Amino acid sequence: MLKWFKKNYIYILILILAIVGRELFRGEEPKFTFEFSNPIEGDAAMSRLFVQDDILYMSWVEETDSLAILKYSTFNGSKWTEPEMIAQGHDWFVNWADFPTIAVNNGNIFAHYLQKSAPDTYAYDVMYRVFNASNEKWTAPQKLHQDSTKSEHGFVSVIPYGDGFMASWLDGRTTVNRPDSLKQMTIRAGIIHADGSLGQQWELDQRVCDCCSTSITETLDGPMVTYRDRTDDEIRDIYAVRLLEDQTWSAPAAVYNDNWQINGCPVNGPAIASNGMTAVAWFTKPAEMAKVKVAFKGSSDWFDEVLVLQDAGAIGRVDVAVDQYANTYVLYMKSFGDMADLILTHISNTGERMNHILASITAERASGFPQLELFDERAIISFTDTDSTGSRVRTLAFPYKSFLE
Repeated sequence: MLKWFKKNYIYILILILAIVGRELFRGEEPKFTFEFSNPIEGDAAMSRLFVQDDILYMSWVEETDSLAILKYSTFNGSKWTEPEMIAQGHDWFVNWADFPTIAVNNGNIFAHYLQKSAPDTYAYDVMYRVFNASNEKWTAPQKLHQDSTKSEHGFVSVIPYGDGFMASWLDGRTTVNRPDSLKQMTIRAGIIHADGSLGQQWELDQRVCDCCSTSITETLDGPMVTYRDRTDDEIRDIYAVRLLEDQTWSAPAAVYNDNWQINGCPVNGPAIASNGMTAVAWFTKPAEMAKVKVAFKGSSDWFDEVLVLQDAGAIGRVDVAVDQYANTYVLYMKSFGDMADLILTHISNTGERMNHILASITAERASGFPQLELFDERAIISFTDTDSTGSRVRTLAFPYKSFLE
């Protein structure tokens, strides 16, 4: 045994150093990433990021006893503004996976939150407010959807559109007051004008996964919405629809057929981004084989390239961004025990890939869904960090320009 050890000690040493180095690196940020200050003080969670006109917007939720408060602040490249309250309430539905959004269009700001409509756990409405830049006032809160059923409404995503906004959301109006065989979650979309009034609304798909996030972006071919579909035999793959020139929506089509059959909602929806090229990232787990994937659509009619970014240990919770040079950035989580690596994969426009471990966070629900936006040649990442004292929102900056040269 001693002779074997002496003969192979160098290989044993290399193995030990590799293991120890990996564990040390797991708990550290890479040398390219640094902590990016934010204006949030005290316990907070469910941050969202949005960029427009060289301004970074961030919203978050603070909770004190039964009171939930939605706040936001802006960053101009040098300093954050004083946080402002958008709305507050004792009757909100606050959930780790179904969180408020913020979006901006020419100074007009859209923000939403979820308000209970009945004692049932999943009976709540999407309430929204719009800050109108012309009169510098917030509109009164109102419902995004135009039904009055005591059912689930949520998982909102929103983009600037026209003079206002376009939103997509899960709508449970057809999950109540009908036979069980006909109860099914729908996905819908609608227009919100700059003055806060509602415009046209559409049903996009009549049967979708009950509790996975939606995602919407403006492509060269018009607005596109992605979501997790649900077939009669419980295949729950990622689908997409696009708004056509005649103001109707295309038929739902699979971004990719993973054939993930699961008798329950995985609470893990897709993310879409577009900047000339369109990218969709998502989590899937067919045959208990977890994967994070990304698909691309350039000038072709539909998505024609799919990459697997992560397999063993992947838990998803994805976000995605595309820069002006058609480089793609995918944010996701990979578990190791009770903890998880927060990983950013950079995919260059020539197809080269680099993985960057940004932080170590809890793999539990408390960490929520990390967010990603590109701002001032940096990838800005926000996420919820938790410990025995509570939760706080952390923001990281990852300068990516050097990887593009």
